[in-house]
Amino acid sequence: MKNESEKPNLIKQLMRLPFSIADNISRILRFSIRTKISFNYIALYTIIVFMTFFIAVSGYLYYVRNIVGNENQGNYERVTMALDTFGNNGDLGQLALEINNIKDASKNSKTEILVMDNNGLTMVSTDNTYPVKNYALIRGSNPIYSNFSFYSIVSYGLMPAEFEYGDYRVIFFDEIWDQLNNLGVFIILMTISLLVGFFMIWFLGGMRLKRVLSPINKITKTAQKINTQNLDMRIDVGESKYELRDLSLTINEMIDRIQDGYGKQQRFVSDVSHELRTPISVINGYANMLDRWGKKDPEVLQESIDALKVEAANMADLVEKLLFLARHDGDTLKYELSRLNLSELVDDIFKETELIDSTHQIESSTVEDIFINGDSNRIKQMIRIFVDNAIKYTPEGKSIFIKTFTEGKWAVVEIKDQGIGISEKDMNNIFERFFRADESRTRTTGGYGLGLSISKIIVLQHGGKIKVRSKPGAGSIFSAYLPVSQE
Repeated sequence: MKNESEKPNLIKQLMRLPFSIADNISRILRFSIRTKISFNYIALYTIIVFMTFFIAVSGYLYYVRNIVGNENQGNYERVTMALDTFGNNGDLGQLALEINNIKDASKNSKTEILVMDNNGLTMVSTDNTYPVKNYALIRGSNPIYSNFSFYSIVSYGLMPAEFEYGDYRVIFFDEIWDQLNNLGVFIILMTISLLVGFFMIWFLGGMRLKRVLSPINKITKTAQKINTQNLDMRIDVGESKYELRDLSLTINEMIDRIQDGYGKQQRFVSDVSHELRTPISVINGYANMLDRWGKKDPEVLQESIDALKVEAANMADLVEKLLFLARHDGDTLKYELSRLNLSELVDDIFKETELIDSTHQIESSTVEDIFINGDSNRIKQMIRIFVDNAIKYTPEGKSIFIKTFTEGKWAVVEIKDQGIGISEKDMNNIFERFFRADESRTRTTGGYGLGLSISKIIVLQHGGKIKVRSKPGAGSIFSAYLPVSQE
């Protein structure tokens, strides 16, 4: 069984009905948006006008009923006296005579009086014609008439004014043709106003809507022309106003983002192709050399094998990094999060770095027992990227500092080198994929310009942030901020 709250709201359905009809008609006939909006405004305007009609007519008739009631105030008192007399002697004929005398003495000669008992049966009526004699039947035939009795026999030019006295109901009927004529003039004027309103909404409002919506056509035409060959095209927002101006600006901003992303994708594909071309050429060259001379010359054979191993390792490293970026872009990169001791993890990397790098002075300063929530393998990967960069760009004999500490709610891993530094113009691009600030240095140090991009992704995915401070010739400081894990 449905709850009361689940039952359809009749009032809301009735309010939506005109708009639903207008929408269905416009959808079937495939009208333009301007016509659809005009239909909806006309539907809304019609509802408002008819509600105004109803309220104005009801108010006027209610006012007339009060006027008639005030005019019959004296007659009410005389009727009550006649009913008191009837209650004493029970003479219905005498009651009818007195009621007719009251009617004849009324200021309004067109007043009729009806007296009924508590069962709704007619006792006395000064008029035996249909509307007066059958008033009880007419009044009970319609819920509106039952609640708003002054509507019941308006069509007959009569205004009923009821009052109860004891077990009796007395109704005075006054002729109101003059008032109805005035009401008719008012309705005619309102109808003319309605038609004028229709005209203004349809024609003047339509012209205004056409001007307001004209930018939509321009937006549509411009959007149809935009493709991968002319992503620099933008929508003209000069004549657009209000929400349409905001829409045009939003679409332009969206195209900016698409153009930027498409440009990055093109550069990414171009860079990948470039990076893969070199190792493939080397492998192909050594394979040809092996085919020609390496079969009989042990030195050529060993040289070729060593070179092939190096290039294969480089390609494997590149492919692994590209897979990482592809998984991130496809939102399929998974992290195995756990509560881990960052201090111990950094200390392990420090010891590893001391073992593999004997050309630099590796120094460490670590606050004990700093805990974070993260993927230990990814965090190690991120720190190693920063350390490897420091090793690559720091001259031999110089120092590299690895420091771990807390700063407020952050656990900070800081790698400081005494390398070549980063220029101000390159600072904003160092985390871009395949970006290398110094191409000549890269040829000797190796690398593909993907490490910092990967490190940034790892830090951001852990809810952290990266800060970089650098000065050409004075080294760089990379700081990774990760949220401290609470107990």
